[in-house]
Amino acid sequence: MKRLRPLRRTAAVAALAAATTAGLLAPAQTASAQQRAEPSNLGKFTHQKVRWEKCGVKDLDAAGARCASIRVPLDYSRPDGPTLAIGFSRIKATDTRHRVGLMMHNSGGPGGPSLDMPLGSKAAMGEKLAARYDLIGMDPRGVGRSSPLHCGTSGHWLRSAGYDDAGFKAQARYEADLVKSCQQKYGKKMPYLRHFTTRNTARDTDLLRAVLGERKTSYFGVSYGTYLGAVYANMFPGHVDRLLLDSAIDPARWGTQAFKDATQANEEFLDAWARWAAPRNGTYGLGDTPAKARATVEGIARQAARKPLKVGPYTADGQQVPMALAMMMSDDRKFANAAENIRLLHEAAQGRTVEPTEELTAEFGAPDAETDNQTSLQMSLICADRQAPHDLSWYRHNVEASRAKAPLYGPLFSGVSPCAYWPGKPVEAPVLTGNDVPGLIVQSTGDPRTSYANGQGLHHKMPNSRLITLKARVHGVYGFYQNGCVDRQVNDYLSTGRLPAKDTTCEKAPAGR
Repeated sequence: MKRLRPLRRTAAVAALAAATTAGLLAPAQTASAQQRAEPSNLGKFTHQKVRWEKCGVKDLDAAGARCASIRVPLDYSRPDGPTLAIGFSRIKATDTRHRVGLMMHNSGGPGGPSLDMPLGSKAAMGEKLAARYDLIGMDPRGVGRSSPLHCGTSGHWLRSAGYDDAGFKAQARYEADLVKSCQQKYGKKMPYLRHFTTRNTARDTDLLRAVLGERKTSYFGVSYGTYLGAVYANMFPGHVDRLLLDSAIDPARWGTQAFKDATQANEEFLDAWARWAAPRNGTYGLGDTPAKARATVEGIARQAARKPLKVGPYTADGQQVPMALAMMMSDDRKFANAAENIRLLHEAAQGRTVEPTEELTAEFGAPDAETDNQTSLQMSLICADRQAPHDLSWYRHNVEASRAKAPLYGPLFSGVSPCAYWPGKPVEAPVLTGNDVPGLIVQSTGDPRTSYANGQGLHHKMPNSRLITLKARVHGVYGFYQNGCVDRQVNDYLSTGRLPAKDTTCEKAPAGR
């Protein structure tokens, strides 16, 4: 996955006073609640003056958004040391009489920019509800308008370890080379990158809250953004109003394990797609039974491992093709789009001339500056958050153990991580626990990026949370999947602050609705 919600070149929490059970009201921001709440020892930062201007992004400007930036410490233990710029957008509340307050956003990744994420929230919430919030899209440190990192990577770090010893060694060398590219830019020990962590991003979020003069903020995070939201709630429980966590990560499994957790869900997604594709063999020619359709997909990956495929001007080898196949399969409404791309790869595997679609170009083309930025931050943050094993035999064992049940995706999600070569240890321990803050978690049963078990894990670690389960295969639900059952419950919570009385389950809408 290019991110826990896939990277593309184109897109927390307080105890709420006594509100520890469903049905109690999370208070809206009042005039007195808007008084400045300053983090300790950061006075010179919290008193920054915000200078709003047009964002220079067509859709944001059309929505009336304005953008600005603030300075934050690179290292919060040394507030007088170097600083970073943090860029953010705001679509300001227009219903001031019923204003709730801020709503921070994080789109996931890690490494995904969030500047324009409020646009999606505004559409999902509807004009009336959205008008009650200042919708804030903060690019997290290291990406977009927030002191972006650039290692000069040759591609995304997630690659398959292939089918044999040669494939494993080649993938390990690739990861080592990616780390070397960061060392060439940021030094052998990469001291600068050690501070691009989830904890520090949470501190940036809280500092922005203080600069904007609010005692509390609501928060909406997707994928990795749910981990960031849980960390924020853990670190600043008194500063969170309404907390929405969509497609969640169990904090205890954050790090290398979070990627391994995607293995089985992706295999199951492939099986579901094969069941869809088989009756459509006349259209796509990928096999007239689910077993044959799946065998076609596995055959494409094996052929690429033997000899790289020619896809227009690009080549696609055995490391890249499994990654591309995973990226095509993240939404069960888009089986046909996946089938069309797989048909082209099948033709390429047979030696035919094919022209790449936009999706295949994104997967196999050289990384542009935006992709390099997001990959650089994703590697830095994952490795700076939690130390991973450096012993390559650990990864080799995991790869081999995965093959029987996950022949396509086991070697992808269990392969060598760049963290195996990352120098030094994290400067702080990761947050691996939950919190007592009320919050609403949304999770699909077939999520191929952050498995349903991860959503359940976070729910169990947040005993005052509620879980909305959607019976579908998709990563990212609210504002992405348009399910009336989910959207109504989420919007009721954002409107009133009241969690559902109990955990609920929503059915996928019938096709065509």
